[in-house]
Amino acid sequence: MDILTLLRQHAGDYRCPVCHRSLADCRMRQLTHRGHQYTIEVTCRKCTMAFVVALEVQGGDTVESEVDPTRAAELPPITTDDLLEVHRALVGYRGPLTALLEPDRGRDS
Repeated sequence: MDILTLLRQHAGDYRCPVCHRSLADCRMRQLTHRGHQYTIEVTCRKCTMAFVVALEVQGGDTVESEVDPTRAAELPPITTDDLLEVHRALVGYRGPLTALLEPDRGRDS
């Protein structure tokens, strides 16, 4: 069984952090897979809030992966400097996180 199938079986047990609807029909995309560690992008179909879940599978069961190695190679790991830049950019921001994800947000008109 691949990790996305496993997660989809349990997604209905969780709610979107923004609209609080069930994530039973959410979209999932595997971003990376290294050993027993996975990074999954989850998107709520109702409000389109997207978030990343990092998980590590423990135990003797193996989970087959269908990650595209060319896609994984395109994504460099997030560095400490990346996080500091985000912190500096958002230090004075007062508003909802979802507003930052809207197209054209923060662009000069």
